[in-house]
Amino acid sequence: MSPTPGQLYAISVTERICSAVSLAGTGIIVVSFLCSKAFRKPINRLVFYACWGNVMANIATVVSQSGIHAGLDSPLCQFQGFLIQWFMPADALWTFAMACNVYLTFFRKYNSEQLRKQEWKYLLFCYGLPFIPSFVFFFVQSRSRGRVYGGAVLWCWISPKWDFLRIALFYGPVWFVIFLTLGIYARAGRVIYRKRRELEQLGTCDTNIDIDTIDFDRPPEHRVSKVTHIQIASERSNASCDASRSAHDISFPTTPTEVRCPYDPYFITIEGGAGMSRNNSAGTERARLEHQEWLSQRRSSGPDVNRAAWIYTKYAMLFFIALIITWVPSTINRVYALAFPNAFNFPLNYLSSFVLPLQGFWNSIIYVSISWPAFKSTFEDLRRGRRPCHSHSWYNSGSPIAFKRPSYVGSGSARYLYPC
Repeated sequence: MSPTPGQLYAISVTERICSAVSLAGTGIIVVSFLCSKAFRKPINRLVFYACWGNVMANIATVVSQSGIHAGLDSPLCQFQGFLIQWFMPADALWTFAMACNVYLTFFRKYNSEQLRKQEWKYLLFCYGLPFIPSFVFFFVQSRSRGRVYGGAVLWCWISPKWDFLRIALFYGPVWFVIFLTLGIYARAGRVIYRKRRELEQLGTCDTNIDIDTIDFDRPPEHRVSKVTHIQIASERSNASCDASRSAHDISFPTTPTEVRCPYDPYFITIEGGAGMSRNNSAGTERARLEHQEWLSQRRSSGPDVNRAAWIYTKYAMLFFIALIITWVPSTINRVYALAFPNAFNFPLNYLSSFVLPLQGFWNSIIYVSISWPAFKSTFEDLRRGRRPCHSHSWYNSGSPIAFKRPSYVGSGSARYLYPC
């Protein structure tokens, strides 16, 4: 059973519309990433690299069946098959690279600088690996089967006579990578769930837990230690206040009538241990009370102290879900074609022509949702005629998955807080 001209026309129109939508989405990714540093978070950098593969795949899919009409041996058909074989599976590899970042961050404690050093490896893996078979196929042919690249109903790709190569060097590797990605997210999910349970159990403790301080290889009962000693030093930042006492005097105020400065930076030193030495002096008691007040302010901002870790993992998993949406229908279509080689299933082929060109669109939707605060800030700056400038900590923090306390610089017993 062969497809009718009307069915082929519907498939062709769908492919081109979906390809155009994806190209528009990848355009948003490229322009925003290049124009503002606010969009250059670690996960967005990988999306930016992946979108170039989406662009090249969409160039091939927007050609649609024109390559077949030009002739199976024509340069257009051969080049279209080459682009599809090279760049379409690269999207799955980039999703795996995002999962690798989740693994390195959770279990190897990599920060954003260390993750950036891995990007050249991701580029080589995601674009170099699929390039090898796609380039070799140019030179493979036989008398009985002809050339590898030929008509494949939707577009020029691996011809039906070389159908086993579709499984061996396209769908097989893609699904192998998908299962590896799923395994990484399953392990990270267990860690997130276990860690949240621990934080809920410790919710009444006067301590703040940073994701970077948790050792996943130790038993749960030994992972978190309570605060045993707290030292808080403050220093005046206003010139009028400096006149009342020396800049090197960091002791606590001795009189209740002393005027406090409007801006009073401080630093906190926290030491962990099993025992706790009690100091009943007024200075230590006041330090404890101020520390509790600081903790209560932190708790009021939300219970998720590891919220950034969850954000990174959540969006990486969204890319994985988009990957499943893309590859499940096309894989079912391929399995059906293998089981019934002489049959044509229009619904499955049409669904494949719909989901495969939309890889760039799904990536752009998730990218916009990740960067929506930056988009809103940029639109507001442009509306007011200001140059876009972003200094939000969750764009520029040293660790891609951890919110940081304010930065302190200096030496000795006194340190100075420099606001953003």
